[in-house]
Amino acid sequence: MPSATRILTLNLGSQTIALGDFRAQPGGGLVLHNYRLHETLADIASEGMRYTHLAPVLRQSLDELGIKTSDVNYAVTGQSVFMRFVKLPAVDEEKVERIIAFEAQQNVPFPIDEVVWDYQLVGAGADEQIQVVLVAIKSDLLDEINAAVEGSGLRTTIVDVAPMALYNAFRYSYADISAKGCSLLVDIGARTTNLLFIESAKVFSRSVPIGGGSITSAIAREFDEPFAAAELRKKTDGFVSLGGAYAEPSDPDLARMSKIIRNTMTRLHAELMRSISHYRSQQQGSAPERVFLCGGSVSTPYMREFFQEKLQLPVSFFNPLRNVADERNITLGSSARRSCRPRASDCYRVSNGAEPAPGKRGSTPDPGKTTAVVCYSRRLFHRGAAGMGLLLHAGSSRHPQRSRTTQGEHRYDARGRGKTGEAAATNRGSG
Repeated sequence: MPSATRILTLNLGSQTIALGDFRAQPGGGLVLHNYRLHETLADIASEGMRYTHLAPVLRQSLDELGIKTSDVNYAVTGQSVFMRFVKLPAVDEEKVERIIAFEAQQNVPFPIDEVVWDYQLVGAGADEQIQVVLVAIKSDLLDEINAAVEGSGLRTTIVDVAPMALYNAFRYSYADISAKGCSLLVDIGARTTNLLFIESAKVFSRSVPIGGGSITSAIAREFDEPFAAAELRKKTDGFVSLGGAYAEPSDPDLARMSKIIRNTMTRLHAELMRSISHYRSQQQGSAPERVFLCGGSVSTPYMREFFQEKLQLPVSFFNPLRNVADERNITLGSSARRSCRPRASDCYRVSNGAEPAPGKRGSTPDPGKTTAVVCYSRRLFHRGAAGMGLLLHAGSSRHPQRSRTTQGEHRYDARGRGKTGEAAATNRGSG
C-alpha cells in the first residue's frame, strides 16, 4: 500500500510563525499530523519585517517536530505584496497574456524588472469582462524571506500569498455553502485585516491596515507602557466592550482597555462597510449573507458579538478542520473555551492535493492554535470553480520573473519547471 505523502506548510505571519505537518492520504484526504506556533512579538509601529530572526525560530519548530529537512510550501503576508484586481476586455486566449503583461507594467508600483509577479484569471464579470488578480513582490524581499526559510534547512517548493490561500481553504472547508450567496471572511491579523468576499464564481480581496497590533499600540499609549507589556495586558484581560446596557467592569483599567479595543474595532467596522460598498458598486458583487472570523486577533473575547451587533448578520468562527482529519484530536481547552480563539487558518492554507475524504467532519479546533496551522495546508491544490493558483517563485534570482497559473491548473516547482494536476500535488519531500 502506498504511504502517505508529507506536506509541510508554513505561514509567515507578522507576529506568528506557524508550521503544519500534514499527510496526504493515498486514497484521498488530508490528515493534520502535528504543528507548532511561535510568536515573534514586535511593535508594529517601529519594527520592519523580521526575517533575519526567522531561521532560528523555524529550526526550533522543526526540532520540536523531529524534522531535519523537508520540502515546504509557505505563504507570505498580504502586506508583503502588491495585489490588485483588474478587469480586461474579453479577447482571444492568445492575447490574454500580452494584455496582462501590459496591465502589470501599468499597475505594479515598482519597476517590473525588480519584482516577481503572477496573475490569476478569476472568472468573467457581468459584462463578460475578464477578471484578473495581479500579485507582485519585490525580488530582494522575496530573496530575503526565502534565504531565511532555506537557512533553517527547508527546501522551498511553492510560495503563496496568504489571503488567496485563505480563499482556497474556505472553498474546500465550506464547499456546501460557498456557492450559496456571498460569504465574507474577516481575517484579523497583527498588522492588517484581510477581507475576502467569496461567491460561487467570484472572489475579491482587500487589505485594511488595522489589526491586533493597532489595539496593542493604543493600549501602550493609553497606559504609557512598552508594547510588550500592553500586548500581555491585552491577552490577559482584554475584551471588546459591548457598550449600551451592558455594565462596565468594576476595575477602571479594564473598563478603559475594553473601550480602547472597541474603538479600534469600530474603526475596522467602518473600513469593512466601505469595502462592502466598494465590492457591491465597483465589483458588481452581492451583499454578504454571512461572516466568518479568523486570524489571531479574533481571540479577543466578545469579538464575534461585536460584529454581530454591527453587521446584523450571522457571524461564525472559521473552522479549518471541518474537512481535515486530525491525528492529535485537537479540541478546545479551557482557556480557549473562555475566549474562543480561532487561529488555525494561518497554516491550513497550503497543503493538500487530491480531493479529501471527509475525515473527522465537525472536529472543533483549538481556535487559539490550529487556525494558524491548518489553513495553509489546503491552499495549493484546491481545484474549485475559481481555483485560485497564485504562485510566486521563491528565490527570484533563480527563477523567471513571472509565473503563470490559469484556473488553478498549472503549477511551477521551486526551480521553475512547469507541472500540472496531480504531479504538482504529490511532489513533496519528507524529513
